[in-house]
Amino acid sequence: MRLTLFLLSITAWSQSATPPIVEVRSPLGKTFYGQADEKGAAAKAEALLTGPETVDNLLAAARVYDELWWFSKSIPVYTRGIKKFPTEFRFPRFRGHRYISTRRFGLAVKDLQKARQLAPDSFDVAYHLGLAHYLQGHFGKAADAYGRCLALAGKPAPGTALPAGLRGCHELEKQDNSRVAITEWAYRSLRRAGRNAEAAKLLAAVTEGLTVGTNATYYQTLLYYKGLRQESAILPTSGAIQGNIYSTAGYGIANFHWLEGRKARACEILNAIVSERAWNAFGFIAAETDLVRGACR
Repeated sequence: MRLTLFLLSITAWSQSATPPIVEVRSPLGKTFYGQADEKGAAAKAEALLTGPETVDNLLAAARVYDELWWFSKSIPVYTRGIKKFPTEFRFPRFRGHRYISTRRFGLAVKDLQKARQLAPDSFDVAYHLGLAHYLQGHFGKAADAYGRCLALAGKPAPGTALPAGLRGCHELEKQDNSRVAITEWAYRSLRRAGRNAEAAKLLAAVTEGLTVGTNATYYQTLLYYKGLRQESAILPTSGAIQGNIYSTAGYGIANFHWLEGRKARACEILNAIVSERAWNAFGFIAAETDLVRGACR
C-alpha cells in the first residue's frame, strides 16, 4: 500500500512539477521555464550526444532540447557544432534562433550574420536575422534583411546549394506559405522604419487566393492591413487557444493599431499577448520588447 502511494505521488509530481531550470527571466519581471519531459525525450538527446560527433547527431540532439524549450541545453550543443564544423551554417542559424528565444538579440545577430555568410540563399537565416534586428529596434536593418531575401525570388540561387528540404530565398516565387511570413515581418519593419511607400508597395503584391498552410495567420493579418479582413475574424480570444495563434495574429494587429494611432487598442492586445503561455513565440517576444521600450506608457 505504501509503495503504491509512493509511486502515485512520484507520478503526480512528474506530471505537475515545474522543470527546475530557468530558461528566461523576462525583462517584464516574469520567469519562464521549459516544458516537463513527460515522454522521456531528453534521453534520446543524451544518447545522441554520447554517439559519434556528427553534424546530424548534434543537430538532432539540440532539436530534441528545443522541442522541450530547454534552450539552456540546446545552445551549448549548437556551440559544440560551431566549433567542430565551422563551415556548417545550420549551427549558427539555430543558435541564433535560440538566442532570440532567450532574449539575447545582439548575440543572435552575430550568429545569423555568420550563417548568412555561409548560406546566403537560406530563407530561415534571412527570416531570423531580420527578426533579431527588429527586436533590437533596428527596423531599417530588419527591412533590408527581409528585402534582400525577397529580392532573390525567382533568381538563380546564390552560393552553395542548401541541404535537401531547406528553403531558399530564390524559391520564394513559388512558395506562398514562406513568402507571406517574410512579407509580414518586412511590412512591419518598413512601417516601423518610416518607409511607408515601400511598405505599401510590398502590401499591394499580397492578393486573395494564395496557397498557404502553417503561415495562414500571417496571410490573414496581411489581408487585414489591406482592409480585406475584420479583426474579429482573425484574432482568437486570448487564453482560449492552443499554440502561438494569438501572439502571431495579435502582434500584427496590435502593431498596426499602434502605427495607425490607435494606442489604447494596441496596448490592450500587447498586454494580452504577454499573459499567454507561449513565451518563446516571436509575437510574444516582440510584444514584450515593445512594452519594455515603453510603447504603452
